[in-house]
Amino acid sequence: MTLKQLLRLLMARRWVLVVVPLVACALALGLSLVVPKTYVASTSMVVESKDTDPVTGNPAPVQLPGTYLNTQIDIIASRAVALKVVDRYKLVSDPSLQAHFMEHTQGLAPIREWIADWLLRYLEVIPSRNSNVVQITYAASDPALAAELANGFADAYVRTSIELRMVPARRQALWFDEQLVGLRKSLEAAQRKLSDFQQSNSLVTTDGRLDVETAKLAGMAAEAVNAQAAMSDAQTRRTQLRNALGSQRSGEVPDIFGNAMLQNLRSELARKEAKLAETAQHYGKNHPQFISASAEVNALRDKLDTEIESARGAVGQAAEMAERRSQEVQRALEAQKTRVLEMKRASDERDVLTREVESAQRTYDAATQRASTVRLESQLDQGFVAVLTPATPPLLPARPRVLLNSVAGLVFGLLLAAGFAVIAELRVRRVRAGADIEEALGLVLLAELPKPPRRKKGVTGPPRTGLLVPKLNPG
Repeated sequence: MTLKQLLRLLMARRWVLVVVPLVACALALGLSLVVPKTYVASTSMVVESKDTDPVTGNPAPVQLPGTYLNTQIDIIASRAVALKVVDRYKLVSDPSLQAHFMEHTQGLAPIREWIADWLLRYLEVIPSRNSNVVQITYAASDPALAAELANGFADAYVRTSIELRMVPARRQALWFDEQLVGLRKSLEAAQRKLSDFQQSNSLVTTDGRLDVETAKLAGMAAEAVNAQAAMSDAQTRRTQLRNALGSQRSGEVPDIFGNAMLQNLRSELARKEAKLAETAQHYGKNHPQFISASAEVNALRDKLDTEIESARGAVGQAAEMAERRSQEVQRALEAQKTRVLEMKRASDERDVLTREVESAQRTYDAATQRASTVRLESQLDQGFVAVLTPATPPLLPARPRVLLNSVAGLVFGLLLAAGFAVIAELRVRRVRAGADIEEALGLVLLAELPKPPRRKKGVTGPPRTGLLVPKLNPG
């Protein structure tokens, strides 16, 4: 079917295009007047994401604007907010809602949650484009009720946003208070342990004493080396003296060779022995001079032996004293080493205990500071949302829209009438032009009579006729 054929059949059935749209428009108008009126109240809120923490001043975690705004919209349309509205207006005690609740649920569900879900059906949260303004709209049959519930949801959302920040902060504050008790006990235990250790080891500060004792240990080590050298020297001299005396070479020993008294006695003995030899050449052994000279030589020899024995005793005594001195110095050195090591161990243990006290102190201070911050956050009852424009009772209903419904009924009626006309035409096809004959019957059109002219009003008699000139088909 071509566009011309469609227009011809619509013109031929124009009464349908008039009656059906009018009837549809009238029905839409009637339904709009019969349907209860619905009023929509709207309140605007500013939802800001905090850039800095109001307590600490530190930068807050960055959130994407869209994500943060969508989260706030979900909070507004949540059951938690609706329950606050139910409690604020005491809707559980409303008789009409109780009857409606029993009619739909027979009392099988909690009425408070059911009313909250019922309120959410008529709530709509509309975010603004390119801004942080959110509109909360509520639809009701009463304009005052719609405005009151819209403001109620806005107020409940503000209180919920504050609670969402304060309740976790309060839980954290309680947790920190409990932890502070344990941390304080740990700090006191560490301090007590350090104090007991210092008292038991007589240590207030071991750094200076340890340096003094270490220096003393170094001096004693040097003294021990000297004592060892002295003992070795004395033992060597004693051995040399013993060997020299055994081989009758005492004069080669430094202690004998360097002794002036022994050297004098040796010289005197040598002179007396020479005198005795000279006397023996002139006198006999029984001569008084020989006996006197012999007695003098024997006396010098006894005196020399006595002095040599005294020198050997002195060397031996010096060696024994050097050995005892070396042993005493070595024992003192070992004792000093033990003392220094004990002081070093005590110092190290003291340092460990001190670090434990410092660590416990730092942990306690950090926990105290964080607990104070969380405690302030739990008491901060200021939110980051605010009501920009409170809702007021609307003057005109938002639904039904009489004019819009009437226009929609008229358009729907036109489309329905056009559909009826096309369906009727397809069921009973009529010839409304010469082209319909060619298309429907496949016959060649030879001529077409023109439409007779309309008769003017007041003119009687048969209409004038003229010669009909056939319109030949080129075929």
